[in-house]
Amino acid sequence: MRRYIAPPLSLPRVHLGYIPKGYLGTQKTLKHIKALIRAGAKDFYVRQKAIDILLANNIQPKNYLGEIKALFKWVQRNIRYTKDPFRVEMLHSAVRMLQLRAGDCDDMTILLGAMLESIGHPVRLVLTGPDPKRPRLFTHIYLDVNYKGRWISLDATMPYTMGWAPQTFVKKVFPIERNQIRQQLYPLPIYPDNFQTTIPEVW
Repeated sequence: MRRYIAPPLSLPRVHLGYIPKGYLGTQKTLKHIKALIRAGAKDFYVRQKAIDILLANNIQPKNYLGEIKALFKWVQRNIRYTKDPFRVEMLHSAVRMLQLRAGDCDDMTILLGAMLESIGHPVRLVLTGPDPKRPRLFTHIYLDVNYKGRWISLDATMPYTMGWAPQTFVKKVFPIERNQIRQQLYPLPIYPDNFQTTIPEVW
């Protein structure tokens, strides 16, 4: 069977920008994460990779929970958790993540979210923080996926089964908006390789 081959790893297209301190910075970063998930979900290579994973695991058609589990386990086992450069928030596209096979919680969220949505599973973003006195300070992100009307937690950075979620003092859920013209919201290419921004020392 002839397969679509992703382009070889090359010099990335990098988009630089400044992220303000605090919650405004979080909101700006979230906009780009959502845009990268939506773009990745429409990418042919990302969709093909998701389908290949399902075929390799012998997931039967319409076994939707099996599809979610297979993609979640693949990201857990094949993407190495690697921190961003010092004092830099770097976001990679789903295609770039399939090439690099390394990234932090933002990047794993983008990749898993894009693959799930590419085969019809809606996701949302969950941000968590450690300090109840600072409810807008977030230090971690992961996905929820919708299955038969309920949301299942997917934190691919941890070695636990799907459904596990970190115990935290602060948690906020962010939907991924639909039916919006992305080019008007976020000045990004249709299929960006990655997005890099600089952030203050304390985010």
